[in-house]
Amino acid sequence: MKKGAVISLILAWQSPSFAMTLQEYLKAVEANNKSVQSLQVSTEAVELAKDAGDIELVPVLTAEAGYINDKSPLSQFALLGSTETKTTSYSLGLGKKFSTGTMASITASTYEIENTGIQGPQAGTLQKFGVGSLGVGLSQSLWKDFFGNATRLRWERQEASTAAAAGRFDLQKKLLLVNAEAAYWDYIYANDNLKISQASLERARRIEAWTRRRVNDGISDRADLLSAQALVSARQLQLISAEDDMAAAKRNIRDYLEYKDDKALPEITGNISERRSLTSMVDGGGSGGRRVMALDAYLASLDAKAKALESRETEDQLRPDLVLSGSYNTNAVEKDMPEATQNWTDTERPTTKVGLKLTYPFDMGPKNAAREAARKSALASKLQSERKMLESESSWIELNRRYLEMSKRIEAATEISRLQSAAAKAQTDLFNKGRSITANVITAEEDAGTAELNLSKLKSEQRKMEAQGRLFIVVEEK
Repeated sequence: MKKGAVISLILAWQSPSFAMTLQEYLKAVEANNKSVQSLQVSTEAVELAKDAGDIELVPVLTAEAGYINDKSPLSQFALLGSTETKTTSYSLGLGKKFSTGTMASITASTYEIENTGIQGPQAGTLQKFGVGSLGVGLSQSLWKDFFGNATRLRWERQEASTAAAAGRFDLQKKLLLVNAEAAYWDYIYANDNLKISQASLERARRIEAWTRRRVNDGISDRADLLSAQALVSARQLQLISAEDDMAAAKRNIRDYLEYKDDKALPEITGNISERRSLTSMVDGGGSGGRRVMALDAYLASLDAKAKALESRETEDQLRPDLVLSGSYNTNAVEKDMPEATQNWTDTERPTTKVGLKLTYPFDMGPKNAAREAARKSALASKLQSERKMLESESSWIELNRRYLEMSKRIEAATEISRLQSAAAKAQTDLFNKGRSITANVITAEEDAGTAELNLSKLKSEQRKMEAQGRLFIVVEEK
């Protein structure tokens, strides 16, 4: 018995028939749907691309080794009689650009020269000698990238561009989830439609049975039986359509969940009559007096900001440049490379350099075109953003208006359904008592079924309308 109980528990745990609420369904869509996963990965890629924008600020290490064998009669030592000059060199450097626009570098280099056949009083010195040097260098733009102005502009532009790009992926994800939720409520409606069609068919069959007895008893005409049979056929056709709609709804749910055909579909348990306020669906919760904006309008504002910053970047890049630079290098000249390297830090014979460099691009056609193109692109984005803002305000007002109107229609449809169901029941009671004709019962039955189905359809549409609130966000008023 214990073994059988354990097996039953395992089978029950493995049973594919489990209830899935709306939130569980949406979480499952996010976890399983490849499109959602792709959008999430794309968002991560955008964030990484933003961080990669600072690659120009990372320290750069350079190392170089070289060997030259020079027998040219034009070499610098050929005039002293050298027939062959061998040079071995090594250098190591570390450079970095800071966010202030300052370029800093540290270098260490050494080389050794051997001359063959050199003549003159310096033959002993120049036949073989080594040179070692340590140096630091600094440069700062005083105009084009004035103490990091270009870097700050790039950071601001990347921040806006990244937010806009990530927001577009988020918008696509929310659109997908809105459509997935619409499929969810279509499934609920299709399930209600199927139940209503089955119940209507059963009631139609009972009417047919009652009519058949009355015809056999000579109480009703054969025309009443034919009408009842036609009602059964109509209800059978309605049931076939409902079953087809249900199969399509299941397929849609399966596609969003990306369940294979051999995997059982969970039981959907949504309450189609449960209302949700539109503000509760907005990203950021209730508006609380803050501004509700369509997500695409917010993204358009970020694009406009990024374009404006891009225009400023272009303007900055086209400016003349005035760069202040300076460097300091030690010079150690010894008999060979090892000794010169040991005396790297000798400051007796340094080389000091200070410079000011002006770069001025003349205002030719390409420069003016680049500047104007950036400005017009920024203006176009600004105008598009302003238009999106107007559409956003209008769409939010219209969504709320339609939602209130839908609530009124549901209230009216609820009352109609209640009255039609009561009328159908009353006609059935009269029919059973022989005080009503079959045509009245059939008409009342059809009206009741239609009213119930219309009510379910309106509730489904209102649930899908609520899901549209996901496409709005709450922003702080400026």
